[in-house]
Amino acid sequence: MRFVNVIIVGSGPAGIGIASLLNETDIDYVVLEKGKVGNSFLEWPEKMKMITPSFPSNAFGQMDLNAIATSTSPAFTSQKEHLTGKEYAAYLSKIEELNEIKVEGNTEVEKIIKSDEGWVVDTNKGKLKCNYLVWAAGEFFNPEIKGIPGAEYCIHSSVIKNPSNLEGDNFVVIGGYESGVQIAIELVDKGKKVTLINPIQVNRVDTSDPSQVLSPYTLERFAKIEKSNNFTEVHGIVKNVSKIEHNFSVELIDKTVIESKHNPICATGFSLVQKPIERLITFRSDGLPLLNKETDEFQNQENMYLTGPSVRHDNHIFCFIYKFRQRFGVIAEDILNKEMYRINDIVSLVKRWKQKGLYLSDLSCCDEECVC
Repeated sequence: MRFVNVIIVGSGPAGIGIASLLNETDIDYVVLEKGKVGNSFLEWPEKMKMITPSFPSNAFGQMDLNAIATSTSPAFTSQKEHLTGKEYAAYLSKIEELNEIKVEGNTEVEKIIKSDEGWVVDTNKGKLKCNYLVWAAGEFFNPEIKGIPGAEYCIHSSVIKNPSNLEGDNFVVIGGYESGVQIAIELVDKGKKVTLINPIQVNRVDTSDPSQVLSPYTLERFAKIEKSNNFTEVHGIVKNVSKIEHNFSVELIDKTVIESKHNPICATGFSLVQKPIERLITFRSDGLPLLNKETDEFQNQENMYLTGPSVRHDNHIFCFIYKFRQRFGVIAEDILNKEMYRINDIVSLVKRWKQKGLYLSDLSCCDEECVC
């Protein structure tokens, strides 16, 4: 059984980001990826773009919002502000190449076993052993439709690679956050009718946190279809979905019924890929993993860390790259401390990471709202 000090599972922005920090040390690590680097982004719908804008502002001490390694910028790499999935995957591959990140592709993790001497990682290519395990498996390959009886009649938005190619002219979209609104925009732009169902008004803005409301990028595009005769917004909660002969019926709690000849499209989000580690996770009341606030270790699982969009602490949501990348340094620092790394070197590294926006330990600053 091969031993590697640190095993990182997943080569998306979280996995490559953590690896980039460890690359600045002599800590032995490997990134395990079931496909290719940036695999989730390669599977994005064709026209889906990143909602956070990219800009090469490194020369002025500000990292690109979508960068995950110092001295890099997706905007510089692609010459675009809003990248497609394939373009962002190309950026991640460039970092792998430039920084010589140790990635083992086509390696799928099937089971994680806790042992007295660390962690055993069972893969399709055999077993590995490590002292530290960093779970960076992401969410895109785990779409979910929760709490809707009749969900088998629905189709999740993530499997629609090009909404413009959908046959038909009248669609129902359940869920009014980023994915749902973006699909509605594409369909309406093609002259198709869309009924979008959401519990509250889609463009209601009562916080400046884009983790909880639509991004400015999507709001700007939504404004162009909002008053279209082909667009209808319905506020309510779906009670059930049924099929009667060749038609689909969506019933809301208030007894409103919306019918369509096509499967309702559920833009109901994603959840952490957790199958190999689910028995090791303690969950919060909202169904997300409970983490050690100081280190991002899973509760009661020393030396097993979570990084990426599923990280939560209290009411703080780290679902965007520029948010969760700030916890990379927290995980790396904890590993270095446990490995008895030289304290002066740790201090120097943490100082640099903090300056670059890759280290955030004091979460009190996360409550600040924009006033105008």
